[in-house]
Amino acid sequence: MERINLNNLVLEMSTHLRPISEKEKEYAKTIFPSTGYYKKSGEVWCHCCGNIEYQIPGILEVDLELGYQCSCLNHLILEQNQQKDNLTESKYYSVVHTYNKWQVIRTFYVQRINHKGYPTKYTINEVYQNWVSPDGEEIIVSKRYTRGVNFFKWYYDTEYVIRKHNKSCNGYYVLEDVFDVTGNYFYPDYNITRKLRKYGWCKAIEKLPYVSVVECMKMLLVSRHAETIVKQGQYDVFLWMVRSNKQDLEYMPQMNICHRNHYVITDASIYFDTLSFMNMTGKDIHNPKFICPDDLYKAHEIALASYKKIEKKVTEEEKRKKAEKENKVYVKEKEKFFGIRITDGELSIQVLQSVLEFIDEGDSMHHCVYENEYYKKKDSLILSAKVNGERMETVEVSLKTFKVIQSRAACNKTSAYHNRIIELVNRNMGLIRRAAS
Repeated sequence: MERINLNNLVLEMSTHLRPISEKEKEYAKTIFPSTGYYKKSGEVWCHCCGNIEYQIPGILEVDLELGYQCSCLNHLILEQNQQKDNLTESKYYSVVHTYNKWQVIRTFYVQRINHKGYPTKYTINEVYQNWVSPDGEEIIVSKRYTRGVNFFKWYYDTEYVIRKHNKSCNGYYVLEDVFDVTGNYFYPDYNITRKLRKYGWCKAIEKLPYVSVVECMKMLLVSRHAETIVKQGQYDVFLWMVRSNKQDLEYMPQMNICHRNHYVITDASIYFDTLSFMNMTGKDIHNPKFICPDDLYKAHEIALASYKKIEKKVTEEEKRKKAEKENKVYVKEKEKFFGIRITDGELSIQVLQSVLEFIDEGDSMHHCVYENEYYKKKDSLILSAKVNGERMETVEVSLKTFKVIQSRAACNKTSAYHNRIIELVNRNMGLIRRAAS
């Protein structure tokens, strides 16, 4: 069916969707934190129901440590009132439905509104829908809206119109993709089409972190390798496929061998790097003894060491000459990112600016960022995270999905700064998007 006909079909179907159920509406209230304001006098203002209650000051001190039990049965985390009598919180909430063999992810803008002395008010308005066809094609419809650097407003009374994913930048600021459901809160009971279930959809996919459920659905519908991988229970491999936007796996025969030997891959990125090294050093990558290691990280180190032994036949001078020659291509492709510096005051994260830096990074961190030629990956950007000049982790960002693919400390472990590094890169992903545009 032509795209314009699909668009019209989706607009028509969107008018026939049933209202969400009372259970789905009630669940939307639970996505907000159970919080309340307190005063030293003992006054406690619950943000879940709006009640104002009074507690004996001495007991209130205990409640500040353990939490306060409101009469609405919510266990509150208390914050000191900063002279606020009005508080409005908002979140995006998604419900997964089906219609006419299409998968539809319906997203609502939910607000919790508190005016002191009045019951808490909740509003829920549907603002956009991500439709996924039985063939894995996505069509987005949404209400009209306006946005800028410091404001965003939905017009709830408008008709649905066709939209596209719309991350953008103009050289000064970045506008995030309005229709990316990755960070949304979801109603836990998904209604999934028969076709997706046939292709392997399960609860484990719904729980995969830092990935859009829409992208998971599309991948499962268009990639036969993805279907096989999910049915084999290799969920980390599926996650890697979605994050890397890879529909076909080079090492699919090895996946089948792993399945026959009941071997589950827990770190797909490291696993495929290990297979690559084994292949380059002449190991039999059809032998379960090699491709189903008990300790993946140790196997990776051994494979990397074997590769380095072979590479040592090339002198350091030749290695540097090779790096300098390949550096021209790398700089041409990535120099637009070289001005990026991400910091929170302690952590400092910068793009590797030459192939020689890849050599130094790999040698210092004892991993394969140079040996596996990450500098040749056109759709990846490699950054080095440091604290006081000391390398902590090496970060790979996808230039297709603008997601962190992996972040590795020395010997492919994780450092104490791992979560902070990923969160800092994600918060500043707009810098990379802007440079890429």
